[in-house]
Amino acid sequence: TMDMHDNLYVGEMAKIHAFDPGGKFVKTTKVPFFFMNFTPDGDGNFVLTGRITVEGAQNLGVMILDPEGNTRKKIAEFPGMPLHETGVTISHDYTPEIRFSSIADKGFVYGYSMDYKLYIADWSGKNTIICEKDVPSKTISSREKNKIIDDIRNNAAKAELGWSKSLIEKMANLPKHRPFFDRLRVDDKGRMYVRQHSSILDESGEMSFDIFGNDGHYLYSTKLPFVPMCIRNGHMYHTTYSEETGEVKVIRYRVKNWDRLASSLN
Repeated sequence: TMDMHDNLYVGEMAKIHAFDPGGKFVKTTKVPFFFMNFTPDGDGNFVLTGRITVEGAQNLGVMILDPEGNTRKKIAEFPGMPLHETGVTISHDYTPEIRFSSIADKGFVYGYSMDYKLYIADWSGKNTIICEKDVPSKTISSREKNKIIDDIRNNAAKAELGWSKSLIEKMANLPKHRPFFDRLRVDDKGRMYVRQHSSILDESGEMSFDIFGNDGHYLYSTKLPFVPMCIRNGHMYHTTYSEETGEVKVIRYRVKNWDRLASSLN
């Protein structure tokens, strides 16, 4: 990711590598935990999402770190996954997560996938807008549960772990309902694209997105055949990967009605 000064930052496990606009390596910041997403604020600080280990569980947090990797502020903390007595947790398609994206140079937006709310915050971590949509939760069916458990059992068998079905069910710790969303993107107009979490049994390949304006109001929904990596200047960018050749393609799609799309209700 890049900051407002065109410096480049690359995340690696528990490290963030910084490069100047010319591509010269500047420094590495060590992070005291494994993070999932991050963005620089332009002043040397970082906003990250990661797992916070507490007694008996791994919660999910949003934090601000200073340039040396020290936690400056914890912005939010949400329930994550209880730790099994083995000390192991297993992630799967319905594992609770924090979805996160920067909003140009204005701040960032984050949301807990088990609760349909988006929090727009400035760089200090202060929430300025809370976006909500009244969506009923969807119970996880027995077929969905069986598929998750069977997939984990198959992977465990390949690794010769010897896990029983009952042990896997405890470590998987399926939530009471399906997550509301599983992807979050922001375009250069400040609109937020939230992908609705479909059933793991859905093989249609069609993805539904709720779109919120830069003022936090829900605007409309749309369907796409892919999750855009980036949405800028009237275009959506998507990447594909060939397992046969190892070739990576970046494909640009033009949004024909871009100039007619509302950015807010005002």
